[in-house]
Amino acid sequence: MACDLTAGRLLDCKDSVGGIRSILLMELADYSPTYTGTVLTTVATATGWRYDLPKSTGNYSEAISVSSENGTVFYEDTLTIKLHRLDNAMRDELKLIAQNRLVCFILDNNNNQWAMGEVLGAELTAGTSATGQALGDAYGYDLTFMSQEREPMRNCGTFTTTPWDNVTGLTVSPAY
Repeated sequence: MACDLTAGRLLDCKDSVGGIRSILLMELADYSPTYTGTVLTTVATATGWRYDLPKSTGNYSEAISVSSENGTVFYEDTLTIKLHRLDNAMRDELKLIAQNRLVCFILDNNNNQWAMGEVLGAELTAGTSATGQALGDAYGYDLTFMSQEREPMRNCGTFTTTPWDNVTGLTVSPAY
């Protein structure tokens, strides 16, 4: 049977932390991946546009949706981020982001690299631009990206010196 289990999992050390350091956004049309096993190793020459996140403002989650009645399984990924400061250039870029299907690359606070939206694409599904009311309120953007895929999020390997340097063909802009 193709669904035979292959491994278990023991309780591991408590040495992980939550959160996201940065994300890269790439147009799905520019994404042509190559894998070693299940790990992303190469993309055809393409640019991932980098967004650094303020600490404790990014979250990624993946829901596994199973229908016993229909015999289906799919994965719904949700990425939420916060960007500080409203400005006209970001306003214009957000309009382009909202019109695109994307691959979202995620660098978490444990230096793990992930990709969501690899086949069907991720989309900006919600966003808010807000000035806040009090002096200490947030002044910026809250954005939510979602994807539905047949496969779970993709591991993108371990970088050597700077994030994403292990993925051949991927240019990060602005560079780390």
